[in-house]
Amino acid sequence: MRKLHLVLLLACTMVAVSQAQTQSPEDVYHAPDGNSREMISSIYLTPLAGAPFEATILTEWTKHLPDGSITTVVNHRLVVRDGKGRIYQERRTLVPQGGPRLSQIFRIEISDPVKHTKYFCNPQMTECELRYYDAPVTEPVPPEGPLGKSGRYLSRASLGTKTIEGVETIGTRETVTTETGLIGNTAPVDNTKEFWYSSKLALNLEVLRLDPLHGDQSFKVTDLTLAEPDSRLFQLPPNCKVVDMRH
Repeated sequence: MRKLHLVLLLACTMVAVSQAQTQSPEDVYHAPDGNSREMISSIYLTPLAGAPFEATILTEWTKHLPDGSITTVVNHRLVVRDGKGRIYQERRTLVPQGGPRLSQIFRIEISDPVKHTKYFCNPQMTECELRYYDAPVTEPVPPEGPLGKSGRYLSRASLGTKTIEGVETIGTRETVTTETGLIGNTAPVDNTKEFWYSSKLALNLEVLRLDPLHGDQSFKVTDLTLAEPDSRLFQLPPNCKVVDMRH
């Protein structure tokens, strides 16, 4: 028994020495660190009642690299709204344009403006997080001129009207100019956005963002159908696990 005890003690000592060697302070170069990540905000869906539709949103994000080359990533996603203002939408990964990889669904979201609920579900709809939801149908836009004391100035111009997917839209171009030196810039920097808005749907059917720092982003609504969608899209499967995050 004593011999066995000595063997175990020796084995534990060797493990401790080995761990001390592999975890030597000289081998530690920094504390754990997170990764930087850029987010892209797609066309915003308002919970307008009485204006159901189903569509696909096409996304294209082009970045201008320091060596003069460009890189473009894309995706497409299904978006649906019923007559009650409930919203069903996919969230998909961005993939290189023209590459072999296919965009994958990584989350499904279901919003209900009457019950003030929003589900964030995995693609298989086997588990969802439930959160509080309260979103306006419309919001006031800031007037032209200085944006507070931020050193930025907003200007706005009309682009007229055009028909997209059979729906009339009005176009607006907004430019936010950042004054020299505010972000280390040696000259004023313009960020431009163009919107083609349908008042009938309370929805931007096209959005173009031109940003010299973060690249150019384009969003387009396609395959638009103005009809009541399948109500089963807004129902969770019976075996779905719901984690209530509202408390």
